Amino acid sequence: MKKIYAFTCALIVLLTMAMSAEALEYKTISRSNGEAANAYWTETNGDINTETYLYVTESNGRTDISLYIYTYDMTTYTLSEMSGYLCTQDNVFNMNNKLNSASLSDVQIEVYESYYDEMEGYYTSIYAGTLTVSVDWTGIGNTIKSSYKSTSKDGDYVWRSSDSSSHRSAIATGLINGDDLGSSDSATLNKFKQAYIDMKK
Repeated sequence: MKKIYAFTCALIVLLTMAMSAEALEYKTISRSNGEAANAYWTETNGDINTETYLYVTESNGRTDISLYIYTYDMTTYTLSEMSGYLCTQDNVFNMNNKLNSASLSDVQIEVYESYYDEMEGYYTSIYAGTLTVSVDWTGIGNTIKSSYKSTSKDGDYVWRSSDSSSHRSAIATGLINGDDLGSSDSATLNKFKQAYIDMKK
């Protein structure tokens, strides 16, 4: 009797596993945890107005840095656009857990200058060299937290995503090739956790 009972239990377990495997054809889960910071500066020198934007994101051991510099001559009405991007696995960006502070150590970013080619009649870009950039952020005001979850279905396919983040305003100071950018016009610090599930039943 005991042998029959044990055999029955084992059979039920095997059937349950088979049904589960049949009920769910595949399931993939991707996660991304990280931190980010941005800053914006403006400067007016005579008839020249300069706007500088910096975006930094660190996630899963990788840091992405984007730099944009726009210079507008209010006399000739001409605009110069310079941009650069750096992706590195070096430990160049650090942020306090409570979003009190963050720092980007000296990084070298290759930049390209875009301009309108009047002879060709379109915008083009040329290599403009390397800029050394460093920035420090100091958190100000309250930390704002947010989160959301979503689920969508299409037949046997199911997609689920979740996101939670902490956000805080900041003041940033920085240097580009040793030139002081001064205090930023605006800046933010962020920490985030993201998850995405894709499955077919």
